[in-house]
Amino acid sequence: MFLYVFAFIFAFILMARAGTSLVKSLTHLARFFRISEYIVAFIIMSFATSIPELFVGLSSAFEGVSGLSLGNIIGANFINITLVIGLVAFFSNGIRIESKIRHQNFWLIFFIAFMPVLLAMDGVISRWDGLVLVISFAVYIIRLAGEKEYFTKIFKEIKFNSETISQVFRMIARFFSGVLILLASSALLVWAGKGLSSAMNMGIFSFGIIFVALGTALPELAFGVRASMLKHAKMSIGNSLGSIAFNSAFIIGIVSMISPIRLQNWQGFFVGSAFLFAALLLFNIFIYTRSGISRRESIILMFLYAFFLVVAYLFQIV
Repeated sequence: MFLYVFAFIFAFILMARAGTSLVKSLTHLARFFRISEYIVAFIIMSFATSIPELFVGLSSAFEGVSGLSLGNIIGANFINITLVIGLVAFFSNGIRIESKIRHQNFWLIFFIAFMPVLLAMDGVISRWDGLVLVISFAVYIIRLAGEKEYFTKIFKEIKFNSETISQVFRMIARFFSGVLILLASSALLVWAGKGLSSAMNMGIFSFGIIFVALGTALPELAFGVRASMLKHAKMSIGNSLGSIAFNSAFIIGIVSMISPIRLQNWQGFFVGSAFLFAALLLFNIFIYTRSGISRRESIILMFLYAFFLVVAYLFQIV
């Protein structure tokens, strides 16, 4: 029991340190390439922090239990919207989002996040469905990269010389080392969480929603908290939303192409999907009515996550 507790705390500390390293390296790289920190986080950081979900998905696909990946992705996306964005907005005393960013991306993320749910309504996400998801993700990335002019916060140009190029290579090395630490600490945390759930005689649903989904979403959480503390809250929003797109389209697409995902627990699927829909809808309403997420609205998002845990525990829907 003590070993699991120690491993859990140690893994979270590693994630926090890796989050700090990634924020600093991404900021420097964005400045060097004169790219908005928001769009860098949308594309690069969303992939980096979604590596745990990707590895869980690939493992479950090759072991013939691909349904585990779908549940993990729905849970991780729900955590990204409620807990991660909620905590970032709370610690940042609210987040303001430019109107062009809002209009160009948030409803698109809403649709992408719900595509696996819609495709699963016939009871299976087939290989063809997976191909559709992967193509949708490719179109999303191409569209996002082509709209970088809509992202107004562009860093000042810096001169190309041997010193700055050397700094860039150091930042790239720091970035990839941070990704490796995130990957290792995520694996350690999930292992510790599984041991703790067994030691505390927790049900399978409680284990899944708290330790699997929360465990694989911790890189986004660690990155988000550190980004807000370093005054880069919008980078965290970009990372969370980009992770949702990556999880929903790319990971589920790849997993279902390897091993089609067949639904076996419709009650859990519908309850999880309903809470995810509610979280996405609330997020978009907050963005469109107040041009951002206030501290009060962040509390509402976090309360929705807590309410989901209560419902899940009481009704044992998984």
